[in-house]
Amino acid sequence: MFLGKQVRLNRLTNAKSGKFVAITVDHAIARGVLPGIVNMKETIEKVAAGKPDAMTMHKGIAENLFWPYAGKIPLILKATSFAPYHRNYDTPVADVEEALRFGADAISIGVIVGEEGQAAQLTHLAKVSKEAQAAGMPLVSHIYPRGSAIKDQKDPDAVAYAVRAAAELGVDIIKTNWNGSAAKFRKAVLAASPARVVIAGGSAGETIEAYLQMTYEGMEAGIFGVTFGRFVWEDTNPARAIAAVKAIIHDGADVGTALKLYREMSSGAAA
Repeated sequence: MFLGKQVRLNRLTNAKSGKFVAITVDHAIARGVLPGIVNMKETIEKVAAGKPDAMTMHKGIAENLFWPYAGKIPLILKATSFAPYHRNYDTPVADVEEALRFGADAISIGVIVGEEGQAAQLTHLAKVSKEAQAAGMPLVSHIYPRGSAIKDQKDPDAVAYAVRAAAELGVDIIKTNWNGSAAKFRKAVLAASPARVVIAGGSAGETIEAYLQMTYEGMEAGIFGVTFGRFVWEDTNPARAIAAVKAIIHDGADVGTALKLYREMSSGAAA
């Protein structure tokens, strides 16, 4: 490993816990302009107030709106995206050279496994892995088993296959969906080792209690951390959602303690 890569990994990793809480604001191409990300300047400001360990976004947003947080919050450059019109294909939209120019601490590549489009996406992931390694740039992959050949996206074998494919190609931090329990998810954590596994945020409509419970059980399964998005920036006070998650990930809090912190912040009490 190059020294530069270790420097960047260290910036992404919380010094106290050795864990990771990242927030993504990269959803518009993939899912549309959702509530909470219409005014991106305001969204980034509110998320940054929670002091996450990193933020993930596309290059146009970073170029124009991330300046006030440069060098203060690590940037992960999103370099692919699926879309409502190609849901199971993450197409390239940026590269390692751009990530370096932006001062990013990692580059993020999405992959959907479980159908024919997997082949081209894995080929691209392998190409970026080679370029990132040469540049000393950590590689993140958002990889999900949801192609047409996948009968059950929460099947432990399907999730383990997805994360292992990323690990085999040199990914450092692997983001995938939670599949229901610590016992089930632990197989993915083990299959990906020595790469680090983080939990994705999941579907809309879940409660803060559900997200905190998932986070707590994920810690029991051995995750490196979480990469959440929608449930954070759709909150009226994103900083309180981040604080509650960080309490579990970085401070070892239980769900009740984290939820109490969340509610105290929402009523104006100091964290």
